[in-house]
Amino acid sequence: MIKTEQLAKVIETDGSSATVEASRSTMCEGCESRDCGGACTVGDLFSHGRTMRTRADNAIGAKTGDLVEISTPTGTVMSHAFLVFILPLILSVGAFFLARALTGSGMAAIISMGAGLVVSLAVVLIAEAAAKRRRPDVAIVKIIREADENERQEGEGGDG
Repeated sequence: MIKTEQLAKVIETDGSSATVEASRSTMCEGCESRDCGGACTVGDLFSHGRTMRTRADNAIGAKTGDLVEISTPTGTVMSHAFLVFILPLILSVGAFFLARALTGSGMAAIISMGAGLVVSLAVVLIAEAAAKRRRPDVAIVKIIREADENERQEGEGGDG
């Protein structure tokens, strides 16, 4: 199975899971440096700037402040991309053409297209809520550098 791997910092631990903070992937930064015409704006929108936080399975016992390598199965990344980008397109365009075929009205088709987008947003929100309840898809696979005592205290104090 192919996996997407990236460096991250452990922000806090909670039993067998941890909250990690990672920089945007190299792929996004490369796109930005090539002036891709705004595609990286999508990355900014979803990752809130240069970093993003997520829950990760912490079976190896990383501690607050540690620099770790996290891994996500490529299938998971692709299914999330489908859910966020392709599903809204399919639902909105499908609703448009279905309403146009059934009613013959352009206005009904446009309203249906908007309804398709709203339904896709609801699906994304439901999927996000379900993902928070289940085990994390991201896993800490290696500790790159253990934090020293000062870094651990800063992380636990919320300053890191």
